Amino acid sequence: MGKVFNNIKSILINLIIIILVLIALLAVYSFIQVNVLNKEYINLFGYSIFQVETGSMANTIGIDDIIIVKLGNNVLENDIITYKKNNELITHRVIKIDDDSIIAKGDNNSSEDAPIKKDDIVGKVVFIFNNIKVWKAVFSDIKVILSICITFILLILLVSYKEKVGEKNV
Repeated sequence: MGKVFNNIKSILINLIIIILVLIALLAVYSFIQVNVLNKEYINLFGYSIFQVETGSMANTIGIDDIIIVKLGNNVLENDIITYKKNNELITHRVIKIDDDSIIAKGDNNSSEDAPIKKDDIVGKVVFIFNNIKVWKAVFSDIKVILSICITFILLILLVSYKEKVGEKNV
């Protein structure tokens, strides 16, 4: 029984270390792209991540939601795109495509955006993380972080204690 707990503990610790290393590498890579190479957004294997700042796409995408955008300008009508206009990144739905001219509109807006060109498109939204604001508030609270750390430490101590008690009884 002690070997099972030891194997589970070892696997969990290795998994957590791998996840933390991957997050750290992603953070360093993103920092270099944006701050050293002066790119406007990261390019991670043809995808980028943005945080939505307005409610123009409400009911589909809310304020502070995180979107994953596949970089490129190959879009169709009804796709949600992120495009650059006057040094701002805007995420709206394509409602009309005429040759090289594209009309987009926020789902929560009453008027269409000014026409854009395909070259203005950053990419197409492929995934939306809704309600990130709640998770961000929860996991940025020091009480929650301390509670998680203490729980994790107590779990490791419990498993270690059971292993020692099991070894004495054998």
